[in-house]
Amino acid sequence: MKLDLSEIVRTPGMQVRQKIDEPFHPAEFGFDCISPITGSIEFTNTGDVLLARGKVGASVRLQCSRCVVDFVVVLTANIEEQFRLVHMGDQIMAMPLDEEDVVGGLLSNNILDVEELIRQSLLTEVPIQPLCKPDCKGLCPICGQNLSEGQCSCHQEMYNSAFQALAILLEDEEAED
Repeated sequence: MKLDLSEIVRTPGMQVRQKIDEPFHPAEFGFDCISPITGSIEFTNTGDVLLARGKVGASVRLQCSRCVVDFVVVLTANIEEQFRLVHMGDQIMAMPLDEEDVVGGLLSNNILDVEELIRQSLLTEVPIQPLCKPDCKGLCPICGQNLSEGQCSCHQEMYNSAFQALAILLEDEEAED
């Protein structure tokens, strides 16, 4: 979704609210978005700066980092973006404040890539270590059983310590002496 900001860029004090209700393609988003992205973004021309503020949300499918089960979570993200307004001859152009946004192609010739702006905002809300539930027990490191669904018959006490293998080596070394 592209949005032409030419009119608001030329009119100091102007405010425009853009309603968002768009399906987005999962491959382009970097995660599996299973509902349309909804929300709104308000653009305000302050004279020197164009402000973009809003809130968007969507249901996304993530994979639990402990048990590898897919689950759905609702993500919401606040959008806070500023663009400086630059006079170029008889034109006024909105320019990103950060050079990274120029490279990323967020805004070009007063055309804002709203989908990219939303994608960047929602990506910041994806948990680094997604969990299907806070008390997820994960998988058994031996047989792969989902321990949240039930215990397996593996001998867990043998693998409880991360230093167990070192302790066994030390015991073997002491036995040899």
